[in-house]
Amino acid sequence: MIKLAIIGTGEMANAHASEFQKIPECTITACSDIVPGRAKEFADKYGIPSAYENNERLFANEDLDAVSVVTPDMYHMQPVMMALEKNLHVMCEKPLASNSNDAHKMADTARKKGVITAVNFSYRNSPATQMAAEIAASGELGRIIHVEGSYLQCWLASKCWGDWKENPALLWRLSTKHGSLGTLGDIGVHLLDLTSFVVGEFKSIDCKLKTFNKGIDSIGEYVFDANDSLIANVEFNNGALGVLHSSRWTVGRENTITLRVYGDKGSIDLILDRPEPDTLRICKGDNVDIPSWEQVVCPPVPNMYQRFITAILEGKQGQTSFDTGARIQSYIAGAIESDAANEPVVFGNNSI
Repeated sequence: MIKLAIIGTGEMANAHASEFQKIPECTITACSDIVPGRAKEFADKYGIPSAYENNERLFANEDLDAVSVVTPDMYHMQPVMMALEKNLHVMCEKPLASNSNDAHKMADTARKKGVITAVNFSYRNSPATQMAAEIAASGELGRIIHVEGSYLQCWLASKCWGDWKENPALLWRLSTKHGSLGTLGDIGVHLLDLTSFVVGEFKSIDCKLKTFNKGIDSIGEYVFDANDSLIANVEFNNGALGVLHSSRWTVGRENTITLRVYGDKGSIDLILDRPEPDTLRICKGDNVDIPSWEQVVCPPVPNMYQRFITAILEGKQGQTSFDTGARIQSYIAGAIESDAANEPVVFGNNSI
């Protein structure tokens, strides 16, 4: 039985609690949150025995095997490093850190400690995502030539998730002071992970970030200076070229992520849209000359929470170690650097 604590009990922590409680080999024994009363309320909701407002007390008092860190982005590093120093296995929300140096420090420490780690890139939960990666790796598509991907949301122009001006869970995502890396760090990170998981690692990125006028510059402590939209040209190590874009202003797209991979023998078309079923289509063989697409049957796969617990039980690192998280963090840093310098950034060995 894996004894696990959840650190950070905000909105996303509900998914962690619900999913970990479905796993017979896992029990949530404690939780913590620095907001007074929030951890206790969370513990009562999920029947968790212990609640803390101080991580030092949690680590001192609890006999744990693993932790899941679900704090805001800028607060990932401290609890992660505390857990690693105690040789605990760690799952962390994405992005792994608020900068590349911290992400690599976390990855280096985890590697030296020999513990199991995971970054919660939730779109790897999709059977279609896993099948797309298998198809691309199998050679069925031939030489991959061209890639296009997008992650689109509309909540800055819509009230599909309520009025963002009245929701701190959305407001902080617009403010660099609150640790936000904007659309790039919040949803672009999923696009970077999905694309590199299916196609392969990036060689370079040429990115443009933009923050649009919202009619007001701030609300209370939240200053709206984080990027809202991004466009990026990428080159992959395998020679393919890609065009990626993401925005929170795309009216009619509540939460849609797409990836199209074109090879010289075939192509795949992946659409992940939470209000709709996941879909994966393929054009190959005789269909290339028509052209025509077929639906791909994608068998169920374990989600990220189950993969993390299974990896601990088997003692074998899973798909998204902190090394993966640090590499994606390097892509984020490269995108920011590229935008500032108005030129492409080439990735070296430090991108893992």
